[in-house]
Amino acid sequence: MPSFASLTTNRSNNQTQPIKANFQEKAERTQPDTETRKEQEQEELATKPQKLKLTLSNVVILALQNNRIIKNAYLQRIIDLQELAVAEDEFAPNFTPEMFVEFNRNQLGSTLRTDSELNLAVTLDLNIITGGDLKVTWSPRGRLQDSNNISSIGDDLLSQNLTFSFIQPLLRGFGVDVNRAPIQIARQEEAINIVELKSNLINTITNAIEAYLRLLQAQEQIKIEQLSLESAKRQMEVIEALIDAGRRARVELVQSETEVANREVSLLTARNRLAQAGLDLIEILELEQNLELVAADIPAPVDSTPLESEKLQQLALVNNPDYLQSVSRLEIAKLNLLLAKNERRWNLDFQVDYDLTTTTLVGDDTMDLRGRLTLKRELGNLSLEQAVERSNIQLQQANNNLQEARETLEIEINNRIRDVKFNLRQIQLARQARELSEQQLQNEREKLRLGVRGTRLIDVLDFENDLVQAKNRELNARIDYLRALTRLEQTVGITLDRWNIKIEAAKAIPGRR
Repeated sequence: MPSFASLTTNRSNNQTQPIKANFQEKAERTQPDTETRKEQEQEELATKPQKLKLTLSNVVILALQNNRIIKNAYLQRIIDLQELAVAEDEFAPNFTPEMFVEFNRNQLGSTLRTDSELNLAVTLDLNIITGGDLKVTWSPRGRLQDSNNISSIGDDLLSQNLTFSFIQPLLRGFGVDVNRAPIQIARQEEAINIVELKSNLINTITNAIEAYLRLLQAQEQIKIEQLSLESAKRQMEVIEALIDAGRRARVELVQSETEVANREVSLLTARNRLAQAGLDLIEILELEQNLELVAADIPAPVDSTPLESEKLQQLALVNNPDYLQSVSRLEIAKLNLLLAKNERRWNLDFQVDYDLTTTTLVGDDTMDLRGRLTLKRELGNLSLEQAVERSNIQLQQANNNLQEARETLEIEINNRIRDVKFNLRQIQLARQARELSEQQLQNEREKLRLGVRGTRLIDVLDFENDLVQAKNRELNARIDYLRALTRLEQTVGITLDRWNIKIEAAKAIPGRR
């Protein structure tokens, strides 16, 4: 007969075996499920957009750092500076060194002759600001003759030559103003290039700021819609409680449910606007598209400092890119007219040539001095008169364009100032309207909760809609105010100063005037 211990052991063995098998089976089934869930979570994390908080300063920096148009503009600046350097170098002396060695070996019958020659030359070429051209050349030369392997000194063992040539126009091409005109034109073109770069920077910053404000506006609208949805849900709970207490008809619940559904639709629309605003800012900043941008800056406090139109007008005249370009183009037109009139004049040139050659042989020095006065005029060339007339008309057009630019600038600044003042007043009124709307809604909710006779749910819902609209109007007013300030800075041309961005102008070349 088996013992009690053996029976207990056998029974326990028989029962625990299937239990262990069940646990193993479940573990084998749950392990793949767990791994699958982990993989799904990792995929969700990988595909979920990464949030990137941006301040307004971050946006300005990124807009300038990543913008390809700005990069190309700075590359173009390298070419522009080189062109200016070439123009500034017009009256700098040019040196041309030269050296050559010549070896000749000739045989005639029994006579063998070898000539060796070394020539050096240094030429100085200088354009004078009065229009003259000075050219000086110094060329020493040494020659060695060898005949039948017996060295002999030739006639020109060592010689040197000095030539001096000077040409000075007396009519066409004469004068400091005429000869400096190409340099002045190059400087005005450089000023235009700098202003164009400034304009590109200002427009890029302004577009980035406005995109950031749209993102901020969309974020705040979502907050408003979320609060409105939560309020509608709480109101529906109150109605349900009143219905359960028998103080309201069940039909009123439909109105609350409809309001909740409408709020959910509004929230969905606001989220779509936020996504679009984020993508627009990503495109401007040229960032990765899998980022979710978050505007971290709260709109700046409203500045009630009065805007003085006269001061802003004067500030714009020295900063507005469009106006500054018109000023430079007017100066270029004046210089082009000066050059065209110069081309129409007669050619009267005075020329002096001097040539001196010295050798080691006594009595072989030579000197030649010549002077010449040349008068020349091309007759029958109508293009010369045409160029003067065209330059004169272009000058008048440039003058008209400058006046038009100034008048347009004055009108635009006045409009910008009016927009800022209007939006500032709109913020104040919108804030008052929102506060009154909140108080009115609170009163109606309290009356509805207490069951005051004559209080309808539809009235409470209308007040809730009014509050949402009041909040949106206040938000829009603040965003419009910031946008108006940004555009005012753009029009005046002080956007770069506002963000402490400097553009280095071309440095003066040493020795130039």
